[in-house]
Amino acid sequence: MTTSPTEGRNARRKERTRAALVRAAQELLTSGEAQDASIKTITELADVGFGSFFNYFENKADLFDAALTEVAARYGEWLDSRLASVADPLERLTLSIRYTGRFHLDHPEDAKLLIGQMTFMHAGKPSLAGRVRADVVAAIASLPQSVATNPSTVIAATGAIAAVLGAAATLPEDDRAVLADSLVVDVLRMIGVPDAQIVALSTASLD
Repeated sequence: MTTSPTEGRNARRKERTRAALVRAAQELLTSGEAQDASIKTITELADVGFGSFFNYFENKADLFDAALTEVAARYGEWLDSRLASVADPLERLTLSIRYTGRFHLDHPEDAKLLIGQMTFMHAGKPSLAGRVRADVVAAIASLPQSVATNPSTVIAATGAIAAVLGAAATLPEDDRAVLADSLVVDVLRMIGVPDAQIVALSTASLD
């Protein structure tokens, strides 16, 4: 069925309204004002009508979840573009951690938002926690003497990677990459990678 010009304009208008609400939510999350913000505050910041909010979201939690999901998706795309040619699971895990520590260099606002919202990752959202856990499991499974049968190892390693964003919030920007590179060593040692291989992986140059 062909879309009429009117339907097309309406669809674009709805997309713009939803995008404005999501951007407003991201701004509030970044500034730390999300917790106390009312729906009226959000719609005023987005410059949309109060009643429009409920055409797109059930409540504030629904909106903030969408705002975080969008940022997490951008982070995932950014990371995937750097790992596209990397097949080795251990190398992918290593680079994932090291690049995460440098995310703020390309996307400072998105990095700040993710850093400030670690509960989103720990809540099990697939866009972050799921992919991190998958990277850890794949890396462990690639080892000759795998410790993948120990669920606590996967949980501990996944939590350690999540911490690179949380801990970075307290550090100057220049120190975040150093933190990520140090974390690589700890995570690889945790999952049983030999020391010589850890050195090679954690010190390889980044393009």
